Amino acid sequence: MVATRSLLALSAAVATAVATASSAQSSPPSATCNYSEEEEDDRNFEGGGSPPIFLPQDRGSRSPAALDGTPYGFYHVPSATNSTKWTVYLQPGGWCYDEVDCYCRSQMHYGTSTLLPKTAGCSCMNPNEDGSMARDCNCLYLPYLDGGSFSGHRAAPVPVPAGGATGVPAGATVTFRGLANLDGTVAHALAELGMRGATELVVTGASAGGLSTFLHADRVVAAVRAGGAPLVKVAAAPVVGYFLDAGNAAGSTGATGPNTQAWSNISGGAAANYTAWMEYAFAMQNMTFGPDGALHPGCEAKHPTQPHLCFMSPHMQEFIETPFFMFNSRFDEWQLLNELQTGTSRQHMADDAAVQKDVIGYGALFLDEVAPVGGAGSRNGAFITTCICHSCPWSDLVLNNKTADEHYADWFYGKTSGASAKHVDIRMPNGDGTLNEQPKYTRCDPFPNQTWHE
Repeated sequence: MVATRSLLALSAAVATAVATASSAQSSPPSATCNYSEEEEDDRNFEGGGSPPIFLPQDRGSRSPAALDGTPYGFYHVPSATNSTKWTVYLQPGGWCYDEVDCYCRSQMHYGTSTLLPKTAGCSCMNPNEDGSMARDCNCLYLPYLDGGSFSGHRAAPVPVPAGGATGVPAGATVTFRGLANLDGTVAHALAELGMRGATELVVTGASAGGLSTFLHADRVVAAVRAGGAPLVKVAAAPVVGYFLDAGNAAGSTGATGPNTQAWSNISGGAAANYTAWMEYAFAMQNMTFGPDGALHPGCEAKHPTQPHLCFMSPHMQEFIETPFFMFNSRFDEWQLLNELQTGTSRQHMADDAAVQKDVIGYGALFLDEVAPVGGAGSRNGAFITTCICHSCPWSDLVLNNKTADEHYADWFYGKTSGASAKHVDIRMPNGDGTLNEQPKYTRCDPFPNQTWHE
């Protein structure tokens, strides 16, 4: 049976798996690494589970691969009851913003299949009508080993700048095959794992995996339909994947350029902003459009001179055909620390008046950029909290007398639609400070006159 838990609950097994993976390395990478590895917001490293399935590298330059070139592996946890419900879960884990960062990542558990856990679980995101999640489904868990939200493809390994300035050894390369990893996994599941019998399919993922969900839900659904599956119900559920197109508080743009210490070092005061990082990653990983590319052609037509915007959820979400229900915070913790670049400390947001003003402004910008999602006539829905969180307590957060999970279920089963399926908290951070007054909301980071809970 597929393990089920409250949505995106952080398992102690995550820390164990990561620690085990890290200790397996003979030594840390020698390069100066700044890449943005997110707080592990991953519900799938649970006890038990299944061993990884490794895809063959028999398609030449189209073969799946991790950043270090090792074969791509994924996990399949089959239904114990012959259910025809399927969940496809795309792992979180930030991005690498230049070749040096990607090389660093290739030496760690987000860039090589040699450090995949021996087993991993996978939780269903197929809801029951009461807001609980199905206790049994077929679940594909796709580890995130490409650094580009499963979106890039380059036929040949890419050289990495070497030398004293980067700390990278001579001859180092990185491999960008994220799209091949996604396509290969779905193809294998259709051919070998019974996915051709799917009647219900939910594509989901958190953080960078949430962006992956926005980007690739249509592609996954189309592939499963083309494989002969008699799908009746399809949905996407991106979690904390709505990363704004925004500058940082300092107004810095990374003047030193990629593959330098300052480019992605958010503690140095001269880093590039998130949009610049994504623009470079778009080109570096050779993200393209159409049937052989990861990104939506309609978005390219709208942004012909800035195609990298199609690698950002606020700009591409309007082109998604699969109905989606998004979970996000207006004051997303990762975005505040890494996009707004408020500092390296969560407590910093609670103590600095200037930072607090920037945070409130970011929340207002979020309202502007999420306004096109859902609403009258739309098939999509949303739950937008003001809890300052990234690994958010969705099963506890309440708007309009229901939890996020319950609103998701109502939308999924057609009980709400259009404007009634979009739930947005318009209060100040942490529900005007009320959320931190209850122990179950200790994952909401502090703001003025609140106490940070470790």
